[in-house]
Amino acid sequence: MNSGMRNKILQRTLTDCLDNVIDYRGKTPKKLGLKWCIRGYRAISANNVKFDGLDKIDSINCLDSDGYKKWMKEEVKKGDLLLTSEAPAGQVMLWMSDEKIVLSQRLFALRTKPDVYNKYLKYYLQSNVGQFEINKNTSGSTVFGISAKMFDFIKVNLPEYNSQISIGEFLYLIDHKIELNNRINAELEAMAKTLYDYWFVQFDFPDATGKPYKTSGGKMVWNEELKREVPEGWEDGCFGDYAKLKGGFAFKSSWWQDEGLPVIKIKDINEDYTLSVETCSYVGEDKYTIAKNYEAFLGDVVIALTGATVGKYGIVTHSKKPILINQRVGLFKLGEKPLNKLPYLINSLNQEYFRKTVFVLASGAAQPNISTDQIDEIPLVIPQKVILDNFNKICSPFYEKILKNQIENQKLTELRDWLLPMLMNGQVQVSAL
Repeated sequence: MNSGMRNKILQRTLTDCLDNVIDYRGKTPKKLGLKWCIRGYRAISANNVKFDGLDKIDSINCLDSDGYKKWMKEEVKKGDLLLTSEAPAGQVMLWMSDEKIVLSQRLFALRTKPDVYNKYLKYYLQSNVGQFEINKNTSGSTVFGISAKMFDFIKVNLPEYNSQISIGEFLYLIDHKIELNNRINAELEAMAKTLYDYWFVQFDFPDATGKPYKTSGGKMVWNEELKREVPEGWEDGCFGDYAKLKGGFAFKSSWWQDEGLPVIKIKDINEDYTLSVETCSYVGEDKYTIAKNYEAFLGDVVIALTGATVGKYGIVTHSKKPILINQRVGLFKLGEKPLNKLPYLINSLNQEYFRKTVFVLASGAAQPNISTDQIDEIPLVIPQKVILDNFNKICSPFYEKILKNQIENQKLTELRDWLLPMLMNGQVQVSAL
């Protein structure tokens, strides 16, 4: 990669870059006399398409074989671009699968001409230059969107073809590494969950002889507080017994600024139980002295106490500067070595009974709301120390790797987003891969 002499860049319209546009946005199952199915051909809509791939996969509907044939007169192929037309317009991803899909609401499929590299066009449309071109050509009184006719007015900067390949592949490699890290994290989380279920839901942790406790006839006793049988010697407790929850600091609205110390707000805790530190608000570094008791460290857990995401949580990742916690966000402080206690806490928070209890306690007001004391008092079985310590010891390396991958992804995303505009306007070049 270098920043020397710029390659010659031509400008064409998006229409001139495309061999084909597949546009079935007006179709609906009702209009075609069809019904959604549980299984079959997945119907991808704008709701599912993001820059980094498919989103909200559990919400995707399906059509059967007859429905697919009736809807998809022309098929989406591997290497096509999926581009959202509205809500919001301009999200774009590469369809890099042989899976046959239904092109559903508010979505185009774009097939590039032989002299336009599909990966380059994806990142061009994703860049601030491409997004500006899309946004200035949107229309609509309430929901802004683009039609295929507007492709004639969306300008695309095209370097020579080999440069398109180098740029597209370089950026794609970054995204591929991010995706790989995400898949590794999902597998590690699944492994920890399976072990948690086996030990603390089915109670088949290894007994003194290494055999599964309950299956091998280990003694179970009725616990009146928990309303179920638990292994002998285990105690009924609550979340506060394992990890006390404290509320965040009440930062004044006049303190917010564009840079400084990051502050986690409710908006930074996502629906998928992840934490977006990069979206944090900021206060001046002079505020650290008065708010330092509300600092979160790598491996600590935060939880939303109000709003639409009440009860959702996230694990704090690395930050170049101290991370502070805002009011209405709870912070589980796990001590000097958070990973030593994190596995049991995070998997207990992920249990259905915890989410249901939070929902019941938080409902009833105009806006869902729960206190730190209420969460502290939610029942939690406390295993014998040796069993608990063994589980945390086995699983803590999983979460150490998860956090390292999240940190790496954050750095890769920052690198990609920093390079993207410079690659698209020719300020920076990529050597042939």
